[in-house]
Amino acid sequence: MNEQISILESMRKKALHGRIAVGAVIIGGFLFSVVTRNLFLIFPAVIAGIVVYVLFARKSTKEYKDYYKNVFVRQMIQNVIPGAIYEPAQGFPRQMISATGLMQMGNVYHSEDYIKGVYNGVEFERADMLIQNETTDSEGNTSTTTYLRGRWMVFESNKTFSADLQIIQKGFGYANKRKGWFTRKENRRHEIKTEDESFNKQFQSLCQDDVEAFYLLTPGVMQAMMRLAASMDGKVMIGFVDNRIHVAVNSSKDSLEAPVTRSFRNSDFEDVTREINAITTFVENLNLDRKIFQ
Repeated sequence: MNEQISILESMRKKALHGRIAVGAVIIGGFLFSVVTRNLFLIFPAVIAGIVVYVLFARKSTKEYKDYYKNVFVRQMIQNVIPGAIYEPAQGFPRQMISATGLMQMGNVYHSEDYIKGVYNGVEFERADMLIQNETTDSEGNTSTTTYLRGRWMVFESNKTFSADLQIIQKGFGYANKRKGWFTRKENRRHEIKTEDESFNKQFQSLCQDDVEAFYLLTPGVMQAMMRLAASMDGKVMIGFVDNRIHVAVNSSKDSLEAPVTRSFRNSDFEDVTREINAITTFVENLNLDRKIFQ
């Protein structure tokens, strides 16, 4: 691990020096054009900066980020979850997330850092996700609303759920609650209250079938969900759809990204560990009540 960190730091510095060189070329050209009072030199300076970036800075930055994910992050994942597959450039298809009926989808979608594996006998998938909605007013001004920036996890269950159950932590915005009159009756969810007041204060529970919802929301499961929410770095939404449990965490950040402008810190390694623990913690907590997976 120390050898890899040393390699990463060397690659990071090379990538950083490339960016500094780009800035130096552009700024130097600008200052020279000001001193010589020849503003036409600004354009060649910008072109030269672009050339330096394409030929040197972009390549070295890509090599560094690729090594960080494909070697360093992959090894950390597989140390905890042997046999796990990690594909940094892949993610969940938009249609898959839309089909769950759990999120408002907006018109901007991106997903990457896909991980698939088995932990404690439970199959899972996860990926980073960005869902936004861009609008343009009559004057041409564009505004962007972020619906979700964080991770989406999917856990396989041996049980097929006959009706949707959606658990939304207070503060998690832009969930698709499907409770309005414009939703078809057979797809419509309604709100329920459990006997656990602490759970009700933290979460809004929406379902299509009260009997199945209360069958799934056992005291052990509700306690596990509260522990899960407390351990996450953002607000949580959980959805039981078909034979899968979907968990969305709105952490408002991209994960598993390599720092470029500064040296590695312990917090960088902790961020990778947190992403792995987001998977293992959910499985361990929900495994306390095996009824969900039976």
